[in-house]
Amino acid sequence: MRRAIIHIGMPRTGSTALQEVLAGLRPRLAEAGLLYPELAPPGSHPDRDVNHQPLGEVLDGRRPRAERSVVLGRLDEALRRTRADTVILSYEDFSVQRPRFGVPETLREILARRGFAPEVLMVVKPPFAFLNSAYAHRAQLIRETGSFRDYLALHWRSGRIDYRALVAPWAEAADGRVTAVPLADRRSAEPLVGRIVEALGLGDRLGDLIGAQAAGYRSNRSSGPVAVEASRRLRALRVHRQVAGHPRRIGHALDEAAWARGLDPEPFRGEAPEYRARIETHTFETRERFAKLAWGQSWDAVVAPGRDLPPNELAHRTIPAQTEAAIAALVSETMRRFGFREPAPLLARSAARIEDGAMGLARLAGWESRWRVC
Repeated sequence: MRRAIIHIGMPRTGSTALQEVLAGLRPRLAEAGLLYPELAPPGSHPDRDVNHQPLGEVLDGRRPRAERSVVLGRLDEALRRTRADTVILSYEDFSVQRPRFGVPETLREILARRGFAPEVLMVVKPPFAFLNSAYAHRAQLIRETGSFRDYLALHWRSGRIDYRALVAPWAEAADGRVTAVPLADRRSAEPLVGRIVEALGLGDRLGDLIGAQAAGYRSNRSSGPVAVEASRRLRALRVHRQVAGHPRRIGHALDEAAWARGLDPEPFRGEAPEYRARIETHTFETRERFAKLAWGQSWDAVVAPGRDLPPNELAHRTIPAQTEAAIAALVSETMRRFGFREPAPLLARSAARIEDGAMGLARLAGWESRWRVC
């Protein structure tokens, strides 16, 4: 059987860097016996073929059934035609899709028909750090009015940090073939993309193609504290209800404006020390079980905790006048750039309470995260 490496995530663990490197190498991968297929429907924006999000979205039912047949047909045709002995599929949200969709089993059947045996690649980082990144990402999507502590009050027991449970259906579909790479590794200081390539045993094929620069390539920079605070204020003004297209456009504009001003040299670090210990205790068993499956060692023997830097969150703090002026400037510039209108304060507060209440009920009913683990 030939190899089918399915990179399942986790989200916010350098997935974009790996995907962009592989997409950039597509014209030369065949000479190395590798295939990183293009699966987006004809006419799609080229960015949709950087990763395999179209495949993930048709398999979990978020795309129309007609598109499902197109995407799966393109995958089957690519597998039929290739002479490569290794295919790589990459979509970071594969790891957090609900088991009821049966995605691992579906992919296993499709791959087996063309002589490929699946194996799993998963990149992980400490759960507290993951939730910190998830909160910053939600701010980039203009979804948060509360602080990081408010976010953790709802999500510190989230299934998205139960790594052993998340990998379980994939490990079963792959007959236990799981390669795990920590975002920060106690055993190696080498860049992430290079470590992934080596862990998969592809160094001899991809090493020369990637080169030292690409092996250390990083992408998808995280938001910093000033942009996150500006995002919270924009959410309170309900600009997410006025934007044409995806709210991510607002967050990207905030980040770019902050970085252009020399702000946010460091990524956002939330302030909630009491939750760090709580999360460490809550996830201890699942982390150890995951580490035993992946490395045959304890979690702490492999996963580096990262730099112990102080929080830089600005929510509910006394903000220096210069920083406050910078935040206000970002908010004003973003309002002008997108043509947003500032609602009447009473109307904004009332609408926000109604929306927050509806989202709370949705969480209780399991609707908000109907396609992925909450």
